[in-house]
Amino acid sequence: MNIIKKKFVLVFFISLILSITVFSLNVCASNSEIIGFDYWSKGFYQEAFDQWADFISKKPDSPESEVYWIMLEEVLDKVGRYDEFITLSQEILDKDSNNKILKAYAQGQIVQSYIRKNNILQASQEVEKLGMVTDWLIIGPFDNTGKSGFKKVYPPEEEIDLQKTYSGKDSLQIEWFKPKKIALSGFINLDAFLYPNNWSVGYALTYVYSPREKVAIFKIGADDAVKVWFNDEVVIEQDIYRRAVIDQEAVPVWLSEGWNKILVKVCEKEETWGFYFRITDIDGELIEGLKYNTEYKEITKAAKVKLTEEELKGKEYLNDALTYYQEEVINNPQDLKSHLFLGLVFQKKGFLDKAIEEFEKAVSVDSKNALAHYLLGNGYRQKEKFDEGQEKIKEALKNNPDFIQAIMQVGINYYEKGLYKEAIEEFEKILEVNPDSLEANLYLSWVYERKGWNLEARRKLEELGETKPYYALVQYSLGVSYERKGWYEKAIQQYKKVLDSEYDDSLSRTGLSSLYFQLGKFEEGIALYREVLSWKPDNPAIYKNIADGYIRMREEIQAIEILEEAKEIFPYNSSIYSQLGYLYHEQGEEEKAIGLWRQALEISPEFLHLRDYIDFISEKEEVAEVDARKLIAKAPSAEEYPDASAAILLDETKRIIHLDGTSSTTYHKIIKLFNRRGIEKFGEVFITYNAWGERITIKKARTFKLDGTIIDATSIKDIFPLEGYRLYSNISQKVISMPALEEGVTIEYQYTLDDYSRGFIGKNFQDTFYLQDFEPIQFCRYILTVPEGVEFKTVNFKTDIIPEVKKVDNKTVYSWEAYDISQIIYESDMPPFHNIAPRITISSFSSWEEITSWYYDISREQSKADADIKAKVAELIQGKDTDEEKIRAIYHYVISEIRYLGLEFGLSGHMPHEAAEIYKYKYGDCKDKATLLIAMLREAEIEAYYILLRTRYSGELDLDLPSFQFDHAIAAVPLNGELMFLDGTAENYVYGDLPAMDQDAWAMVLIDGKGEFKKIPVQPAEENQRIREIKLDLAGDGSIKAEALISQSGIFASYYRSIFKDLGEIKRGEAIQNSLSSSCPGSVLEEFSFSDLADLNVPVEQKYKFRVPYYAKKIGNKLQFKPSIIERVESTSMVAKEERRFPMYFYDQYCTQNVIEINIPEGYKAERIPDDVDLAFPFGSYRAKYSVEDNTIRYERYYKFNTFEISKENYPSFKEFIERIAKEDAQEIVLIQ
Repeated sequence: MNIIKKKFVLVFFISLILSITVFSLNVCASNSEIIGFDYWSKGFYQEAFDQWADFISKKPDSPESEVYWIMLEEVLDKVGRYDEFITLSQEILDKDSNNKILKAYAQGQIVQSYIRKNNILQASQEVEKLGMVTDWLIIGPFDNTGKSGFKKVYPPEEEIDLQKTYSGKDSLQIEWFKPKKIALSGFINLDAFLYPNNWSVGYALTYVYSPREKVAIFKIGADDAVKVWFNDEVVIEQDIYRRAVIDQEAVPVWLSEGWNKILVKVCEKEETWGFYFRITDIDGELIEGLKYNTEYKEITKAAKVKLTEEELKGKEYLNDALTYYQEEVINNPQDLKSHLFLGLVFQKKGFLDKAIEEFEKAVSVDSKNALAHYLLGNGYRQKEKFDEGQEKIKEALKNNPDFIQAIMQVGINYYEKGLYKEAIEEFEKILEVNPDSLEANLYLSWVYERKGWNLEARRKLEELGETKPYYALVQYSLGVSYERKGWYEKAIQQYKKVLDSEYDDSLSRTGLSSLYFQLGKFEEGIALYREVLSWKPDNPAIYKNIADGYIRMREEIQAIEILEEAKEIFPYNSSIYSQLGYLYHEQGEEEKAIGLWRQALEISPEFLHLRDYIDFISEKEEVAEVDARKLIAKAPSAEEYPDASAAILLDETKRIIHLDGTSSTTYHKIIKLFNRRGIEKFGEVFITYNAWGERITIKKARTFKLDGTIIDATSIKDIFPLEGYRLYSNISQKVISMPALEEGVTIEYQYTLDDYSRGFIGKNFQDTFYLQDFEPIQFCRYILTVPEGVEFKTVNFKTDIIPEVKKVDNKTVYSWEAYDISQIIYESDMPPFHNIAPRITISSFSSWEEITSWYYDISREQSKADADIKAKVAELIQGKDTDEEKIRAIYHYVISEIRYLGLEFGLSGHMPHEAAEIYKYKYGDCKDKATLLIAMLREAEIEAYYILLRTRYSGELDLDLPSFQFDHAIAAVPLNGELMFLDGTAENYVYGDLPAMDQDAWAMVLIDGKGEFKKIPVQPAEENQRIREIKLDLAGDGSIKAEALISQSGIFASYYRSIFKDLGEIKRGEAIQNSLSSSCPGSVLEEFSFSDLADLNVPVEQKYKFRVPYYAKKIGNKLQFKPSIIERVESTSMVAKEERRFPMYFYDQYCTQNVIEINIPEGYKAERIPDDVDLAFPFGSYRAKYSVEDNTIRYERYYKFNTFEISKENYPSFKEFIERIAKEDAQEIVLIQ
């Protein structure tokens, strides 16, 4: 289509839009806002710009103007009308608009315009008019894991000692320092100055001198959560994670005459962080006479810090859209425009949840309004609720099929998912409505490029470059296209074209610099990077890029100089230390290089390549490597260990705790395989690790064949068992398939696990090494190397082995060794391995308080309810009057509707995910489900606590050794003076019941930052009960017909739900039939029914009818049968042995009752009825009772088991108990005719 035709089509569509308004905001809305949004909806940004700019120019004091300004900023790059926008900005300032926020935005745009035009001096002068505070001391990072830092009180809040060193995040030593370079914009870039910069807290301090007492406005914009103290009183606090925008928060204060103190705290989650801070008078103007200083000053506090409401009356210190529309939605809750505009303002200021809430209200006011649906969908997408966002955007299209912005989002969604055919279809729809659409054409070029249609992509970009010469992204993309084609000169000219109009365009500047480097034009590339330092000297990447240029020029000394300068500006930037270390290494300054690398590792332990290199060039093995061949030569034969499947010739663990708190652990095993069992057991080696904080290096994996040859393993795979689960995509496994396996061969594998996450509390560490296995061990050794002076505690269990200790350089090496250890021979019902195997356990934690305080902090902020959770809780507790009813409803929801993923602590990390994430994805591990449970309970105004425990499956918890021994997390609520424990993973367990693994376990209860150990109560046997009531008709031929009613509680009810709840009718019948056939061979199930197993509020009951053709034995004129038709002890295999090697260990206490009424056939009478029996033992009881009335025999059987452990000493008594029961259950009733 030629240009003339395009213009004709454009005019036609503009005319069409003018005649049909798409968005009816309200009947009083001005033409500017209606037509402006119509233009914007169809991608006619130039026309939208005209409408909104005209409105702002005429009505700068109107609250709508601030909203339209937000929209102008959104389309500015797409229209390229920078000069007009600056004219408008200056006009707002000249007219002295009452909207202080709008004035600040305008002044910011003027600053940006001068940078864009390479007038840095003028830009600096304009920044001064904003009153930005840039003179700060900063300190950090402190820990913000799980958003725990906002409420945590760190040293700067308690004291200001500028000479003191503190222990920060990951136990880094930190101190106050003054940034030497600040961005021209006034943004204090904590992301550049403080490392590590994820999940961190930073503080900034300054003193401001005022010549007299006066009112001032503190204005701050922060990424992310922020708190501000003025003269030691909190004046601003906003615990919201968002991007920084100027003037997000403002507060009027009284400046005291003399020196005043300002302390800013910023909490960050991930990505960039920092803040803008400025001080103005109440009219938004610069305050003359203020001075700033970063040296400690004694402050003079005024009688008050903040202005009272009375003092603020009549003082419009903001006069902004936020204030106006917040009042409007209260006064006019059905006003669509007010909700939409308030939502846009909230969105601009980073209050995304509040923005979504307003957009939702707008939809409820007018469910057919396309703009409302679109903005709501866009808000959801920003919250990473992509599915919900996409649905709302599609809803917008239902209401307005020509809504180009919505079509564009659908197309982008397809593009991001790699569905290019579908994306093309959507973008072409846009071009049918607006053939000049900038985004649709640009994305089409990108789609073409992704599909390899490079010629079409380039032509599309060239066409756009002609029609949209002002759009930097188009011109940059065209430069990239030329560069990929090898047309370097054209690419250079393209990048320069962008920089001529937009001096600060980072993409084109980086692209041109990189191309210069590639072409050997290093000086030109370096010059481009150096220019950036005039307005953004706080970007460490620029210094590194300049150094890289010098290195390529072989000007290493100049590279060192620029990096030394950068090191002073960014004292916690590990990449700078690393790069500088390599340069000094090249210069032969080995000691200096290693010192710099160690500093880099202290800050960024994930730089494992540095540790590997340091080890390679400087360190020796402290303990000699074991020679596999020597061990194999002395290996035992299978005949020496007839009960074993293999012999472990070597079980060795070497752990090195590094000075920076990280660790490297090398596991080395040599195993001789005796038989097929050994091959099956050891043929595959699975190594599970956390890919986000650990690295696995396979050092050896080989098989020593019987003829002495060695075969190396070649099948080593990486698998991701939870790849489809977004919250746990970090869990990985390496799988080694050992080669050439046959009976008698020996396998050897050795791998190192580098843990660069610094454990989970700073530089602490812990470990457990077992000295026995289910196979015999010839030699086992645990070697621990720690930095000199590092202390830890050791606890031995069932061993008196002590370590050999030696000093090596600045380290201490501890070595525990043991030889010729017999195997643990498996025994049924034996205790957990942890309770029987000798072990050495170490821990550097000083107290349990250290652990519990940390976990309380990281979990507290994760258990906050978002809008979706709040709505769900309201739905669940509606009509519930008591706390117990509410708890029951919430608990049943979490265990039933949130899928459980069984992961251990450490595999998925110790920090729970946010409750909102868990609710959104509808799955979680134990700590996640506990988090959601707590969040929902607290939203229902019910106090709830985290509980950490070590389940009985994992063995006993050692109270004498503070360490993270927990493997499970649940919740608890105080109820009727006691704690009610709630296990969120206990699917199918009703409220009040707990799985057996939790009962009798030591639990740490976390309340208000403190932990207290409690034993979780044992559920009495009577609460785990199964009652069978059976009515049985016995015929003269020995057949029976029976009706059974089974009532179950506790573990029995849970088991039945787990087995039958999700089965269809056929499978349920088959399962019952199979169960019946095991006790009544030949039985036939005739009918059955269940209570509602999905409803946890309904008791579990089962009814069925069955018949058995030949149950009673007919001998002459007699019938003989066992009255206990379903439940009886027929096998005593569990007590077959005369004595045991280990105690017997059980997980459930329970009781069962069987009441059976037997109608005897006509003409028969009882000849022999067994005697009643009543057995009572310490660990249980058994009763059998018989009665006869008319033609009915009543049989009652009661069995109770009420212990978890049978000691070896009590085993004979238990054996007697079980054998007596079997004997009694075998008793028969004899009828005679």
